[in-house]
Amino acid sequence: MPIPAAGQPAFLRWFLSGRWRAGLAVTLTFGAAIFLPILLLPLWIGLLAMIALITVQAGRRESLEVLLICGIAIGILSWKPQMAFFFAVAVWLPGRILGEALRFRGWSTTLWALAAMGAALLAVCLWGLPQGMGPLFWQKELLQAVQPLRTDLTLQQLHAVKLSAPYIPGMLGLLLLLAGSMAAALASRWKGMLEAGSTPAARQFRNLEVPGGWIWALVAVLAAGLILTGQAAWACQNLVLFLGGFYLLQGLSLVHLWLAVRGWPAWSLVVFYLLMVLLSQLVLPVTLLGILDRFFHWHGKLAPHGQE
Repeated sequence: MPIPAAGQPAFLRWFLSGRWRAGLAVTLTFGAAIFLPILLLPLWIGLLAMIALITVQAGRRESLEVLLICGIAIGILSWKPQMAFFFAVAVWLPGRILGEALRFRGWSTTLWALAAMGAALLAVCLWGLPQGMGPLFWQKELLQAVQPLRTDLTLQQLHAVKLSAPYIPGMLGLLLLLAGSMAAALASRWKGMLEAGSTPAARQFRNLEVPGGWIWALVAVLAAGLILTGQAAWACQNLVLFLGGFYLLQGLSLVHLWLAVRGWPAWSLVVFYLLMVLLSQLVLPVTLLGILDRFFHWHGKLAPHGQE
């Protein structure tokens, strides 16, 4: 790897100073994610951002070398070769794809990359794993997963588990979309810091806008889900959940932009996200906000003010 300049942030300078150091950092972070499930999501986002940064900043060959180093280390330390395979599929591959997307300006290429990864994941979850069983497969799997807790669950909670199980594929796709977009924003910020010292990255999350024609794909899948029956309707419903996630991102991006235009402090975003965690009902209004932004172009009207 090329040695970063001395004026760059200390961690990034250390991280990119050699493939062995990068491999060590990635391996330790992956180990922490496995042994600390409560931190799995933020650590996974960090891992994707690390691999993306290596790919875009150090190079494609260095990214492959880090895969080899980490794969061997994880296989030896865990004594389970399948863990190395899991790392390659769940961490390195999506991180590498995000890194390739970051070579282009703007969010469009990154969103297309996330759409491709999400479509592949949904194909596996909707048709590959169920083997024709459809939603019954996911109900069976989820009920087995909560089996140790069944004595602690009420009938209403068990009923909620059964109702939510068929939508696990869509929720997994949505999770990949949200985590991937956060990792791309983080890697982009790191890249901007490496290229411009303490100057913020040019690719801000508040500039994210979904490509214009995607709204019609969402409308078509939503209509198909209402018209069709059986497993076809089930697949469309999960696709709606995944595609709607893109407009949740656009709604969140618009909130970021509006707060920046108003000059609100960073902690206001923290409060907003805490409210979304505590009141999950806010997800739908924010998604609708993103859809309305597609037609009323509030991003374009606010952006010039937010760049002042």
